[in-house]
Amino acid sequence: MRRKQQRRRPESILGRRDVAIVPWAVISVLSFMVAISTWLRGPSGHVDTDVVIGAVGVGIYTAGMVAIQDTPLGRRFRGSLPVYLIGSAGLMLALAVLAVHEQGVATVFYSVNVLLAAYLGLVLPWRWATGSIAFLVLGSVAVQILQPFAHGLDAVVPTMLCIAAFFTGALCHVAHGRAARFAGALSRYDQLTAMLNRRGFLDRLSRALRRGPGVTDGPIALLIIDLDGFKQVNDTEGHAAGDEILAWVGQTIPEVLPARAELGRLGGDEFAVLLRGASAGEAHGIATRIRELLSARIGSSIGIATSETRAVAATDLFRVADAAMYLCKQDRTRGVQALVAGSAGLAIERRSTRRKPPAPTLSYAELRSRGAPRVPKTGSIYGHMVFGGLVTIAGAGTVVVAHCFVVNEPGFFNQVLRLLGVPWILVNLALGIASFGREIEGRHYWINIIGSPILLGGGVGAAMMTDGGLVAPIGAAMFLQTLFLASILPRRHAVATLAILAGWWCVVAILSPPSTLWVVPFGLAMFGCSFALGAIGYNAFVDVTEHALSLARTDALTLVKNRLGFEERSELAFAAARADGTRLGLLALDLDDFKGINDTQGHEAGDRVLRRVAQLLTDTFPDSHTVARLGGDEFVVLLPVTGPADAAFRAKTLGETLEPVVGASVGHAVFPMDGDDLDTLMHAADHRSYEVKRARKAGRGEHAGQVGTRAA
Repeated sequence: MRRKQQRRRPESILGRRDVAIVPWAVISVLSFMVAISTWLRGPSGHVDTDVVIGAVGVGIYTAGMVAIQDTPLGRRFRGSLPVYLIGSAGLMLALAVLAVHEQGVATVFYSVNVLLAAYLGLVLPWRWATGSIAFLVLGSVAVQILQPFAHGLDAVVPTMLCIAAFFTGALCHVAHGRAARFAGALSRYDQLTAMLNRRGFLDRLSRALRRGPGVTDGPIALLIIDLDGFKQVNDTEGHAAGDEILAWVGQTIPEVLPARAELGRLGGDEFAVLLRGASAGEAHGIATRIRELLSARIGSSIGIATSETRAVAATDLFRVADAAMYLCKQDRTRGVQALVAGSAGLAIERRSTRRKPPAPTLSYAELRSRGAPRVPKTGSIYGHMVFGGLVTIAGAGTVVVAHCFVVNEPGFFNQVLRLLGVPWILVNLALGIASFGREIEGRHYWINIIGSPILLGGGVGAAMMTDGGLVAPIGAAMFLQTLFLASILPRRHAVATLAILAGWWCVVAILSPPSTLWVVPFGLAMFGCSFALGAIGYNAFVDVTEHALSLARTDALTLVKNRLGFEERSELAFAAARADGTRLGLLALDLDDFKGINDTQGHEAGDRVLRRVAQLLTDTFPDSHTVARLGGDEFVVLLPVTGPADAAFRAKTLGETLEPVVGASVGHAVFPMDGDDLDTLMHAADHRSYEVKRARKAGRGEHAGQVGTRAA
């Protein structure tokens, strides 16, 4: 059971409003286009009334499904997997009946199944998607059997295109999930120490306490590690020295931890360790060894909360471990203290265990070791996906060219395929192999963006001309490529590739016999619908990734930007200031005696102060580019200023605003006068804040803002 849950792909986009509405709208539009095209075909043959009536009926039904999506009933079943499966099966059945009524799966209308196969691979979980494509392939075989005048070989190209479409959608799904998982890992890992942050550690702790099938009760221990004298290091040696110690602590603690332990940084100089299957004695021994290792550079106080079973709430473990750590602070003769956590909240934990555990995510360290970028780009094309797409194109081309050689029919386009078909296949293979296992960017990005539709459009266009022009089944490859590129590219790039493919299709339309022009409304609608379905996948990917990246850029406690978010925002602000010639002010502040608040009143009181300070900063400077908490009690504000005097006035305003809540030492720096990069400005602002702190301790200032003004 647990193995199946781990295989379940968390990046499924089922349940989104556009995923629920657009497919029904696509079916409705294409149904009406089938009716119109069939009616237009009448003058050269006969109007198939049954097809027209049936297509209009399907169009009206699916339009009604679109209309009810925003009703309570529609919202209730929006994310239901059976709804998607039943809807897909219904569309397959309708297309099968249409194909039997026409000339089998070789009918141009059957190309809708190519879009359906790609959509199933893009949207559905793997096991349901594979079952659906198997059902679709078997249906194609059945259609050819039931159509007495259809030739068996006519089903080869449409069936292969459906299979290729499914794997194209699945490749997009995999690539999107890879980026989403990477962004999710960023949101759970501390950028400075490369370990779990508060959010990530709480997730792991909740997962450890959640009892599922096959998981037995066992001892569990939580260690909270607080560094002694860390504030003095920051105040006397600077924040760079403090950051170096934090990174060293993150590298040192794992040396004594067992393999199943989890280590996280809760914030500031506070770390936590989760020990599964560790008794009270084992936890105490590990904590003692941790303290001995850290004593080489800094003191520490370690509180331990142990429980003989997992029938304990996470809040209970934290409260007990926090209390044990404060006992160490009060009695310096003991650096490690252990207490036993009770089972308050047991009923809540039992109820929560009925939920499915979250899927595991890749760790930040694992991603970095694999060469992944620090922040994924939402508009990038991943190499393995491009490889799969181009190899699929080459495979489909091989079938077409082989068919051309076997049939050996005369004609200009047959001669072109026989002459250029093999080089065309080899070029596609070369581009795919060159893209394998790497992220495409820069020059290679544009080669793939422009080269892929040009190669496919030209090759498929020539193949269409050998098989009747617009009515050729191989033409569905252009619609598939449109969906593929729309699902992985930003909007403007996807529109450019759509224009290239549609241009090739128009060339085919011009060169095709006039008797096939009745397909034009249906073909144009297919291009638009392919683009819409691909855009669903891309938008879902961007939303999921950006949401996870937003979490990665946000401090979980105060909801302002964290270090990563501040660095990204400041880079953008500096670039704009250089272009406009404007000035920026950087305000850096430390809270006075915040460590004392934590030690005497508890971390909950300290957390309330931090949240209040973050809110005051946001309210005081609504014109700021960003407000961020870099860690512990260190905050920064980046805002537009007119010069040093304005920055000093802002520092004074900030000191006066914070004074009723907590004292603060505020320093400031001005871009570009004090420096033209973030590190230089931070150093200047930190230097002034240290002068403020010394002045406050010496009694030479009433509050941080006033002293900061004089120090400027």
